[in-house]
Amino acid sequence: MGMVICESCGMPMESASIYGGGNVNNKYCKYCTTSDGKLKSRAEVRAGMIKYMMKAEKRNEAEAQRLVDEHMKRMPAWRKK
Repeated sequence: MGMVICESCGMPMESASIYGGGNVNNKYCKYCTTSDGKLKSRAEVRAGMIKYMMKAEKRNEAEAQRLVDEHMKRMPAWRKK
């Protein structure tokens, strides 16, 4: 079995602590879910990903927004939204 990734943001979920709600059957990571493991709204997830890209990858806001929007279109959780 290959690496499990969050179907919302694509983060590798390598340990139970990274899964939403600490549940290894959850398709989403702790950053994309509420404390009880429910998927956050698209807007909340998008805002978090933009903030992450600006900080971790030193992107400006416009570039981060564009990259996040492109990425989210490919993720199973958001593909049809």
